[in-house]
Amino acid sequence: MTSKPLLLDELKHPQVKSLIASGMDMVMLPLGAVEQHSLHLPLNVDWLLAQEIARGVSAITQVPVLPAIPYGHSSNHRGFPGTYSLKPETLQIIIEEMCDWMYAEGFRRVLFVNGNLPNQFPVQSAIANSGVKHPGLRLRAMSWWDINPELRSWFSTDESYGRCHANVAETSLMLHLRPDLVDMDKTYRMVGQGLRPFFHYPHAAVSKDGHQGDPSTATAEAGKRYFELAVQSLAEQVKLALVETPPKF
Repeated sequence: MTSKPLLLDELKHPQVKSLIASGMDMVMLPLGAVEQHSLHLPLNVDWLLAQEIARGVSAITQVPVLPAIPYGHSSNHRGFPGTYSLKPETLQIIIEEMCDWMYAEGFRRVLFVNGNLPNQFPVQSAIANSGVKHPGLRLRAMSWWDINPELRSWFSTDESYGRCHANVAETSLMLHLRPDLVDMDKTYRMVGQGLRPFFHYPHAAVSKDGHQGDPSTATAEAGKRYFELAVQSLAEQVKLALVETPPKF
């Protein structure tokens, strides 16, 4: 294990060529959003978490990681200041064009490490199109809360109105990674635990200040534990993905 991630953008182009020629055919691309995260968290939560988890995995596996794409699909947050969203079709095009470039470079395995839930839909559409265009390209999108069942359970433990946003999980992770950007004095428990509306509503219709759940219960200790769980668990999966061959039947 090495303690230093392999950041693709810090290499010179001959080094990138040599890396691929040596047999490294996998790359990670973190995806996030620049959007409001209530009164207590900054706008960079989603891309920062995706980036740091991907870099942690790279430090263990030496799979190179590209710079995060910070902007995502966040139109649901309209009405709160500090949200800068792409249309879903715009994000889809960006991902498809990135796949074209990664494939042309020689990468054949791509993992998108995602930190913003609505990104899942345009990214999966992009994967569908890119998989048809480049049959030899193996693609996977993984949201950090879906890395393993324990993370999924923790992420949704305090959901309100069926949503988790700037909640105990995201707040704990930020307390671990960037405590200087967290204002715990402004956290409080949102109403709506256990309630799931039938229809989808804009965020401003189901949250007074922009969060769901109960971030007031967040701790840096929990953030450290679950961050390390995310990195270790995903690293183990990536090690297997590096040598995976198509199923035989």
